[in-house]
Amino acid sequence: HTRFYCARRCGHWSHFSRTCQCVLHEATLHKAASSRSLQEISHGSQHPKFSDRLQFPSFFRTVPSSSHQPYKIAHLLKYFNWTWVGLINFRVEATEMQSALEKYLAQAGGCLAMSRTIRDPYSEINTVAREIGSSTATVFLCHCYHFHFQLLAKALRAQNIHKMWIMTASFAVDPEIFTSEMLHLLNGSLDLRVHSDKIPGFKNFLTTFRPAAYPSSHLVKILWQNLFKCTWPSVESTRGGVNRSRPCTGVEELDAGHFDLNNPAATFQAYLATRAYITAYRDMMSCTFNKRSCVRAKPFQPWQVYHYVKNINFTISSQEIFFKDGEVPAVFDITNLQISPNGSLKAVKVGQFHSGSPLGKELVVQDSAIVWTGNPAQVPHSVCTESCLPGQRKLPLQGKPSCCYDCQRCPDGQFASGTDSANCWNCPPGQWPNHIQDRCFPVTIDFLSYTETLGAVLATSSCLLFLLSLSILCIFIRYRHTPIVKANNRALSYLLLTSLALCFLCPFMFLGRPSQLTCSLRETVFGLVFAVCLSATLAKTVTVVLAFRASKPDSYFQRWVGYKLSVAITLCCPLTQAAVCVVWITERAPFPSQNPLHGGPHVTLECDKGSLQYFYIMLGYLALLAIISLGVAFPAHRLPTAFNEAQHIAISMLIFTFVWIAFVPSYLSATGKYMVAVEIFAILASAGGLLGCLFFPKCYIILLRPDRNNRCFLLGRQFPHN
Repeated sequence: HTRFYCARRCGHWSHFSRTCQCVLHEATLHKAASSRSLQEISHGSQHPKFSDRLQFPSFFRTVPSSSHQPYKIAHLLKYFNWTWVGLINFRVEATEMQSALEKYLAQAGGCLAMSRTIRDPYSEINTVAREIGSSTATVFLCHCYHFHFQLLAKALRAQNIHKMWIMTASFAVDPEIFTSEMLHLLNGSLDLRVHSDKIPGFKNFLTTFRPAAYPSSHLVKILWQNLFKCTWPSVESTRGGVNRSRPCTGVEELDAGHFDLNNPAATFQAYLATRAYITAYRDMMSCTFNKRSCVRAKPFQPWQVYHYVKNINFTISSQEIFFKDGEVPAVFDITNLQISPNGSLKAVKVGQFHSGSPLGKELVVQDSAIVWTGNPAQVPHSVCTESCLPGQRKLPLQGKPSCCYDCQRCPDGQFASGTDSANCWNCPPGQWPNHIQDRCFPVTIDFLSYTETLGAVLATSSCLLFLLSLSILCIFIRYRHTPIVKANNRALSYLLLTSLALCFLCPFMFLGRPSQLTCSLRETVFGLVFAVCLSATLAKTVTVVLAFRASKPDSYFQRWVGYKLSVAITLCCPLTQAAVCVVWITERAPFPSQNPLHGGPHVTLECDKGSLQYFYIMLGYLALLAIISLGVAFPAHRLPTAFNEAQHIAISMLIFTFVWIAFVPSYLSATGKYMVAVEIFAILASAGGLLGCLFFPKCYIILLRPDRNNRCFLLGRQFPHN
């Protein structure tokens, strides 16, 4: 009954394959479906207009709308990483698919290398073929019927152009009408088809039915004539241009070879439509027989089955069949067109796209079952620009599609972990990119430690100088009653040696991992200790100069000679420095900080000065004390004494001044831990210069020339030895 109805609606049969297919006129179907009094279940129409439930509320179909195909195709292209594809469209009325494909393809990161809609194949086909050949894309999508592709394949074959093709669901492979050249072009291509499955008992039905079972069926007799090239007496002897002189008996041997069962899509969809209507009709009949007020008594009207059609639900081969917005769930089979060893083309199912599957599992592909064009085991490559490697970002090209770009290395300090990254990102705090800039690693924390060579040398030097200053202090204490110790103001010498010893301990606060305590103390303690040291030196200088000036009768300087002036100098000068340090710590105290070296993976942990102004004020005050001492001592370096203390002080202040003048540019040009090393070296050099110039000559006399350690020698009165 379904076949008869189809024949009456269509008016003719299609003989493009052995399976008889009803070619439905969409205009007629449109007119019928728009009537609310007619219920229709289509098994062939994919036009997206029929999805409008307001305009076609009673229209149902067992094939998915063609509007589903762009998303499925874009998903398939993304699966194989085909981002640069061409589109050939022979169906002028299906331009909506082109715009939808561009939309979904852009969401998947792809672009159309070219897009052509062919309106007049006979005049445009050669030009389009040349454009396909010159395109850099290797994958092309053809939205066409098989007779359209025949024309395109002929032009491509003439120009020796080979591409990888993806066919939409409207394309039907018919080996009988495809030439060997066309089959060769299709080898390895993918074909998107409406899902089909085995129909229970259908093969047995085809091989066992006979015309005797349908004596009044005119269509069965026509089918029998076409299958066995014979003639029924009651049917015209010539049909389709084939002369059938042999009469049909109705007992000819019928087997499965007379039918094409490799592509049962249309038959399966017709079976679903028939099964859906029968199920709905059965439900309606069951409702009536149970004496429920569902429908009126016979005869039934077409509109009365509408309620039961839209609520059907049954399962075929684990596929649940129901109608949602007039359609069954969209299921597409992905087939691979392969040329067998005997030269025939076969379609091998290699995947499926099921809309009802969980998100992310809709597409299932068996990669190992696919035979590709060219290299059967290698997936074709179709991109406009090769993927940017990790550590690079895409740089768009002006006037080019988004798939065409340049790859640019990420800036220093940034990374890009994946391929084709659109941006580079900064690493989290405390991390830095590796050398290829594809990931971040914890930065290497660096500081001037005791374990490295430079730190060990400075620490050893500090210890030796500290021990040396303590040794000299012990010598001065041991020989405190000798003239040379008395002549140099023992109290100031003890204070100066003690402060120098503390100066040599200051570098230990600069070594090791900085902390809040060491950062706050290292500069302030250094400034205070050196202030005491320079104050004692200044007091010694003033004492020597005043002592010489006061030796003249009625000298004005006699009133200043004594310990009071020395005490005043050694107290006031350090207190001024202490006030500066207290304000410094109170307002902006130094603190530990990380300083990236030249924006690299190594970070130096150092002490931020907090306020550079106070740091330079502290250094400037020390320089002021040194200059004053130098200014007082230098004019007195030629005093007529055998042991001129002022001369030694002048030399020591010159060394101190030169060291700290050289320190400023060296400190500013150094980076990281080497800034700390420069400051430590300046401390040791300046303190060592004071120690050497002021106390080495005295120790030489005390230890090696005790004969000169007397009052007469110090006053410049030398006597011959007996």
